[in-house]
Amino acid sequence: MDNYNTLISEYRTKIDNKLDEFLKSQTIRSHYLDNRYPDSLFVPLNYIMSGRGKRIRPLILILTCAAFGGNIENALDAAIAIEILHNFTLVHDDIMDNADTRRSKETIHKKWDVSTAILVGDELIGLSYRSLLNTNSNRIEEIVKAFTNGVIDVCEGQALDNQFENRANVNLDDYMVMIEKKTAELLMISSVIGALIADASEKDIQIINEYSLNLGLAFQIHDDLLDVIADEKKFGKKIGGDILERKKTFLYLKSIESGNYVLTDKLTGLYESNDLSRVNEVIIIYKELNIIEQTISEIKKYTELANRSLLKLQNVKASSLLKYFADMLLNRGY
Repeated sequence: MDNYNTLISEYRTKIDNKLDEFLKSQTIRSHYLDNRYPDSLFVPLNYIMSGRGKRIRPLILILTCAAFGGNIENALDAAIAIEILHNFTLVHDDIMDNADTRRSKETIHKKWDVSTAILVGDELIGLSYRSLLNTNSNRIEEIVKAFTNGVIDVCEGQALDNQFENRANVNLDDYMVMIEKKTAELLMISSVIGALIADASEKDIQIINEYSLNLGLAFQIHDDLLDVIADEKKFGKKIGGDILERKKTFLYLKSIESGNYVLTDKLTGLYESNDLSRVNEVIIIYKELNIIEQTISEIKKYTELANRSLLKLQNVKASSLLKYFADMLLNRGY
């Protein structure tokens, strides 16, 4: 366990250093030397990228590459491409959700304006491809294809998420489709790209795809849970944000399907209300319906499915390392 913790810490440092180096080369220019580089774009871009995220997606890429015997130095460009792409989704999500904070910092559209935030997001997509194309691999075409499919699916998932806010007849099946696209897809392409860089077999890539799909589903359901139970300072954003934005989260939909019509009628009424104090009332309903415990069980179910798929791997090192990573995500508090 300690060895894995040390390894993950080392990989995170490598990712952070590579990301800092890349962004510095792309976005930090002197006005006096070259006025083609707009401070109005790059200052807010570097502001949001300076927040040290969890680096979950680039880590799973690096870990998968290492687990299959690949050279992680060849995977760093792709890893930071994934992290940059992830930050694009956050910048645009924050605009759509009208969020005030991200990673305990004021969001770009609040600190500057919506137009600036849109441009920053667009620039991040371009920079992510620029970094990805630096990847040293004889399977670069497959890598770019996987990455591009991920961009498309994430946008479609976000669109579904937005649709659900104003749609009454959303169920848990709809929700699972949405989070597969919006959240699980980035974890899937991260692990698949890591395996491709390591030149893993097609069979192993299919296993890793199955692993990361279930891990991604567990991750998003856990994120829904943290929105109501996390420590706000550690979480980096306001507790109950999903409730205020009327998000059809796992907890909400599980409550609606509980069959307790008295409480679910009250819950739907609270979701339609503009009263900011409704967050606590909604959380009380979740507790009365035992939704917190049911959500934890669902997270464990998908994490166990992810870990079970690893039993199909012949590579014991890969199986052990990726299982540790899944269990680490399951026990995160933010």
